[in-house]
Amino acid sequence: MQLIPSLDLMQGRLVRLRHGDPKQATFYDLDPEDWIGSLAEAGARRIHLVDLDGAFGRPRQGRFTDFPSRFPEIRFQVGGGLRDRAAIEEVLELGFDAVVGTLAVEQPSALQGLSGQHIVLALDLKGNCIVTRGWQSPSATASTETFTNLKALGFNRALVTDVSRDGTLAGPGIEAATWVASEGFLVQASGGVKDITDLDPLSKVPGIVGAISGKALMEGFILLDDPRTHAALTGGA
Repeated sequence: MQLIPSLDLMQGRLVRLRHGDPKQATFYDLDPEDWIGSLAEAGARRIHLVDLDGAFGRPRQGRFTDFPSRFPEIRFQVGGGLRDRAAIEEVLELGFDAVVGTLAVEQPSALQGLSGQHIVLALDLKGNCIVTRGWQSPSATASTETFTNLKALGFNRALVTDVSRDGTLAGPGIEAATWVASEGFLVQASGGVKDITDLDPLSKVPGIVGAISGKALMEGFILLDDPRTHAALTGGA
């Protein structure tokens, strides 16, 4: 299983939101490019980027568009505001994998024909309900129906966020990730990772292939010079 660092960007700055609420934002003095360089040195092979401006309906940021060419050893996936096919195709052409949430849940047919190798479904859960539009809106479609529709289109990679745990360091949402993995998805578990030992129970669940961490890495709860961190960052996903 792979540890996947997460960088949330708002107005070009690194930020973490508690429970996805922009009113509960913590900005960091870390420069995004410098932080990616440190992560690359530590062995990171996949990084998750979130464009929070795009997620909340503002113009998408262009600051990170050259990251795939600047850091060719890292596979980047980007999400936030990819709510039409043109936006998805744009980030794919730039060399990113596209993390698609709202469109995948509300209009899955719009993804017809896109490569399942480069699409990561963002399935954000509050209890048993999928939420969309920056976690502000509950889906009108039952979660199991959404899973069936997306698998029928050839998509089986999913980033699963337990919204209640995101940015809290309360431990990962194993139940949410396990549920989606049991539906036949390869899952990146997101939300609540507080230290390197949190990866152990996740790694024992069939179908969970990665764990995403932002706050724990940026605030030093997971140390970049720990050999366990290096092993997790270089792991396959």
